Amino acid sequence: MASYAPAETQSLAATSVTVPSISELDIKPKVNLEEELHFKFWNPVHYYKALNQHRMRLGLPNPGQFDMLNKEIKATLPTNFMIEGGQADLAKILSPNFQAMHTYKLGLPGQPSLFEFAGVYADEDTLMHAKMDTDLNLQGRANYSLTKQLQLKGQAQLMTTNESQSMLQLESEYTGSDYTANVKAINASPVDSTGIFIASYLQSITHKLGVGAEFVYQRPMPKVQESSLSLALRYQPAEDRVFTVQTQSTNMLSASYWHKVSPKCEAGAELQVLNVPSQGRRDASCSVGVKYDFAASTVRAMADNFGKVSMLLEEKIAPGFSFLVSGELDHLKGENKFGIGINLES
Repeated sequence: MASYAPAETQSLAATSVTVPSISELDIKPKVNLEEELHFKFWNPVHYYKALNQHRMRLGLPNPGQFDMLNKEIKATLPTNFMIEGGQADLAKILSPNFQAMHTYKLGLPGQPSLFEFAGVYADEDTLMHAKMDTDLNLQGRANYSLTKQLQLKGQAQLMTTNESQSMLQLESEYTGSDYTANVKAINASPVDSTGIFIASYLQSITHKLGVGAEFVYQRPMPKVQESSLSLALRYQPAEDRVFTVQTQSTNMLSASYWHKVSPKCEAGAELQVLNVPSQGRRDASCSVGVKYDFAASTVRAMADNFGKVSMLLEEKIAPGFSFLVSGELDHLKGENKFGIGINLES
């Protein structure tokens, strides 16, 4: 007995299906790999994007400002805190954003006494500070944050006693995730293009190392101009120690070392070397200092290679009230300085 298959099955078996190859379909890739590699090789934007991607993967910290390269040393040594004569600072907090301050300075024999009035206003994006003394010398500065990274700064100084010290400084600073860029213009005149122009850049290379450079262009008169380049390095192997090295042009080298010995004790050393062969001048200075925090007081002391010894004592008598005593002895010159002060905040 003969068997018959359905008609549909017989028609499928009789028809042969052929699959075309890619070359027969004439399909071309959207991007030519050779052309793309050639374009990336000559395109600087490609390298910039690749560098940014590599930096983002590293997650480097921000190295801080170029001007504050050795901020730890400045906070440890008593140089910026010394008082000469008598001084009283009274501060009054009028609101969460505004503060007024009165400063009385009693000068040494031959120096005039001064009174200064200052005001400070600060919020999340703005900082303004201004002060005036009895000689009508006016100083002020203002900071405004356009974004979280970009900040505009201005500083002005009008000196009636010495007009040569009057100045106007405009500044812009950009703070990136792992770098800080800054440009300044001091006493810039658009009429004759005179002034001082400064550009600085500080970049983190690793989590512990940061390098930077600062370029200074000076043009005090239309036909007189001068430029210099400074290089800087900041190395922080741990949270309790910092090394810094900085060159100013080709004539000056400065280095510093800061160490947090304990939660209450900080120590530091600073070295400066000056070499001017054209003037036959070679100088070097070395300073060693320490800062110690007691329960209710802070002591800062320093000695250098010129035989100068200085010390500052800040005693916190009550919350918002401090008493300061500072002294400096210069053994080589046979000179000494002494000062007392009080700080009151309410």
